[in-house]
Amino acid sequence: MSIPKARTLCIVGLAALLRLLLLGIKPPHFDEGVNGWFVDQITKTGWFHYDPTNYHGPLHFYVLFVFQTLFGRSLWVLRMPIVIVSTATVFLVLNFDRFLGRRATQLAALAMAVSPAAVFYGRYAIHESWLVFFLVLTLFGLAGLAWFGTRQYLWCVTLGLAGMILTKETYIIHVAALSLAILFLWLWERMSPSAGFNPLAAQLWNRKDLLWCAITAMGLIVFFYSGTLLDFGSLRGLYQTYAAWARTGQEGHGHEKAFTYWVNPLMLRYEWAALAGLAGSAWLLWPKHDRLMRFVAIYGCGTLVAYSIVRYKTPWCIISLLWPFYFIFGYVGMELAKRVPIAARATCGVLLAVSLGWTISLNFFHYTDEREPYVYVQTLPDMEKLTGPLIAQAKVNPDNLHLNAHILLTSYHPIPWVLGDFTGIGYYGEDRKPDRYDADFLLVEST
Repeated sequence: MSIPKARTLCIVGLAALLRLLLLGIKPPHFDEGVNGWFVDQITKTGWFHYDPTNYHGPLHFYVLFVFQTLFGRSLWVLRMPIVIVSTATVFLVLNFDRFLGRRATQLAALAMAVSPAAVFYGRYAIHESWLVFFLVLTLFGLAGLAWFGTRQYLWCVTLGLAGMILTKETYIIHVAALSLAILFLWLWERMSPSAGFNPLAAQLWNRKDLLWCAITAMGLIVFFYSGTLLDFGSLRGLYQTYAAWARTGQEGHGHEKAFTYWVNPLMLRYEWAALAGLAGSAWLLWPKHDRLMRFVAIYGCGTLVAYSIVRYKTPWCIISLLWPFYFIFGYVGMELAKRVPIAARATCGVLLAVSLGWTISLNFFHYTDEREPYVYVQTLPDMEKLTGPLIAQAKVNPDNLHLNAHILLTSYHPIPWVLGDFTGIGYYGEDRKPDRYDADFLLVEST
């Protein structure tokens, strides 16, 4: 096996190991429970009804539905699709070697492989890792069109954009940032040309290819947003969502954070490699730097500013912001290695070691420690004091799956998914109470 192939396998293998190891060690997160509950509704009704106030597209739910149908209901099964797509994103980054060179690409992929955020949220059954994958795929397609102009890259852009739309409404921020970055790059190149600047490659696709791409993208969007053609009324949600989304983003709804939140505390605490990439972005505006990395820097900084303006901030969204700076970290690291090889390699090694240290600490020791900013509205292991004995009793005697019970809490996810096989449990809140309180067991708040 050649050294480049061995390094690729080692980087992808490390990414997979960090995401797979002890995958079920932490209890299901609140959002994982909600997502699992939606999957249970698909099982019952036959389709996913898109709610424009839910702010998440249907793709993730259907992938979870397929996995749960094939492999059963378990926390490993719920999280496995995200483990796969998060690892696949690292592999996709390695394929940028045709644009950036092997060493810079490998360093970027390694930064993503050990990133505390990419690993921590790559072990959660939530949507963000899908969004990152489709964003990187879109960039791969755009770079390929600029360099080679072949049809395969047009398909990468098409599937990347369609995947973003099917994943999360925040795609609109990224599409706007990519579009503005293209314009800004064109203007900046006129004043400060990049290294070896060449015109765009001749485009080797035609109108027929573009038409098929458009038909495919529209077909996928209509198919999934219409509940696999069973709920066409949901298609209106594609535009209705933005009224509610804009209000939530401005008001915060309990998740409002400071403008600097992504950089301080998150990046300053955990993401030193990406922070180095952010710092290196300004350097790329100087003449004679790589054109693709200049574009990535403009896009990455623009997206960071846009997300900073939005008051509603949850920490898992950071993985949608970090990935451009992994590329810049790899590129700048290799450029500096040409000038000061020992210092550059030592600095990159220290930054990656810090990332790996935080990743191990967060994922295998402090995964429910609320003092860690990445640990956010996380379910605590105490939940298993209730769910553990119930599931054990059901394994001993399946009749216990039909126990009569009332759960009266102001917030009860992920319990409905964890106890989804139990048929006799009612869930109640402040605005709804059971007719009779007599039951095999009750779960109520101490107040």
